[in-house]
Amino acid sequence: MDRFDHRELLCRLVDAMHQQGSWVGETHIQKCSMFLQKLLQVPTDYQFILYKHGPYSFDLRTELAEMRVRYLLDLKPNRVYAPSYILGHRGRLHIEISNEFQNEIDFVSRELSRKNVVELERVATVYYVSEANPGLSKPKVAELVCQLKSHIKPPQAISAADEVERIVDAASEITGR
Repeated sequence: MDRFDHRELLCRLVDAMHQQGSWVGETHIQKCSMFLQKLLQVPTDYQFILYKHGPYSFDLRTELAEMRVRYLLDLKPNRVYAPSYILGHRGRLHIEISNEFQNEIDFVSRELSRKNVVELERVATVYYVSEANPGLSKPKVAELVCQLKSHIKPPQAISAADEVERIVDAASEITGR
């Protein structure tokens, strides 16, 4: 997938997230993009690392900034929170190019985009850790998450692990795995 396709996909993701009633902050885009790439195998090729608030891609952050410069995305100020991403005046053209990966985009938007940033951090971190440690039991994943992120408490990590299990199971209907 080339950079143009990445931009098209991100425009469609932002649009789908808005349709779900999401605030569409950068954290939401980061976590939804990670699930698109890792869980649903949408070939975006962003490099994610475990960072302050869970998985994060500096490549994706750069891509979002470039998309703002090209008027594909814009920022809408909010009174209480950081700004929301919205389609820029050229972004609408990008979402009508194709429907490739639309099922995956819709799935991620439905499952994740309405969560708050704290919930997103927990779920995305549990998924990231479980993918990095295949075969590790749910309790061990939760324990490792608590070690890596001391502000996440064991009951929260277990709850997030249960949510990840549900999301992965639901995703199998789309991926066939």
